[in-house]
Amino acid sequence: MSVSNNIEEGSEYNNNTQFIRYLKYSKGSCGEVRNMLHLCSLLYDEDTNQLINDCKLVSKQLSKFIDYLSKTDTREQS
Repeated sequence: MSVSNNIEEGSEYNNNTQFIRYLKYSKGSCGEVRNMLHLCSLLYDEDTNQLINDCKLVSKQLSKFIDYLSKTDTREQS
């Protein structure tokens, strides 16, 4: 929930700089989710590999979006 909440909150600012900040928070939340999944797999012997891979995919997509917005923001300021 933290990932999507940060994306939504950042989009409300109507400002790429603020939105990028919240997208970075979302990426951090993806890392937290991956860590929790690793712990679950250790504690409960559950196979969490697919969920961990899904988190990695979301994190990569967020990185690409951040890069895109950063380039767009730089062009708009010029």
